[in-house]
Amino acid sequence: MAKKEVARLRKKVSTWLKEWVGLPVQISSFEESSNELVRYINGEDDSLSRVDIQTLLFWHLAHYENAAVNGGHDDLEELAITVRYVNTYICLSEVRVDAGKNGSVLMRNGAFYFSLAVLAGWKEAVGQIGKALVKGLDTSLLDLRHTDRHCKGVLYRHFWFVLHLYEQISGDRFDIKNYSYPPDMSPYSEVLTDWKTTDLTKVHNWVCTLADFHVQETRNMVHDQIEEFDGEDVMIFPYEILCWLRLREWAGLANPDRFAHPLMQQPLAKLPSPVPLAVPEVPLLDQVIAKFRQEYPNSFL
Repeated sequence: MAKKEVARLRKKVSTWLKEWVGLPVQISSFEESSNELVRYINGEDDSLSRVDIQTLLFWHLAHYENAAVNGGHDDLEELAITVRYVNTYICLSEVRVDAGKNGSVLMRNGAFYFSLAVLAGWKEAVGQIGKALVKGLDTSLLDLRHTDRHCKGVLYRHFWFVLHLYEQISGDRFDIKNYSYPPDMSPYSEVLTDWKTTDLTKVHNWVCTLADFHVQETRNMVHDQIEEFDGEDVMIFPYEILCWLRLREWAGLANPDRFAHPLMQQPLAKLPSPVPLAVPEVPLLDQVIAKFRQEYPNSFL
């Protein structure tokens, strides 16, 4: 059943990516967002609040995924550019929150963006993003403290899985009793109890269990129910699993060479080389960051 389901998802994602990268509206949005950065650099617009970093981020992410799924090759420069925009987006969002402006980050995006930085091998960015997410639990960045207004913290178990992994590697602690938190953390809870195990059979079996959950959470079975991985950009991209495996590598631990689960045999399920990706030059973004650092010298960029 899993093999057929993953094949169906692969076909769906392949078609979506092929169409997305060629859509005139996406090209137009990319160009307009780039022009917004130019206006900010030139002083024509003194507010970064109108700059749409996420559009630029997603453009490069989609091209990275399309190269892997439809092109048969790993365009790691596109992944690296994506992570550069990720780091800028998280920093910008944190600065907006500190200034009392809208700077919220969706839980799924927080987990995804953190994991992308881990996959790139950029430990400094991982630390910066992770620290911002933990701080954001108590601010409007994520807004996950217990209130009588919402319980959105229960929606994405994998967000907490990734954040707990960051907690373990950084020592940046948080108390889940303060936050809206899933009543059931399976299948992640068992992994978190022994994520540094040296038993490769256990690692393999846990990866397959997590992969089953990932595939299951691509199906929107109930009206208005949120599934964790129901977007085409993440359906066959098990980033939360790869994040765990890469963090094991950083801890000096071995991982299995391959996994039996069909999701883990997809192009987007491959860990990049353990050598950190080269940091690419992105002249437009570099100019934005240079100006941003002058205006906000205490930011982490």
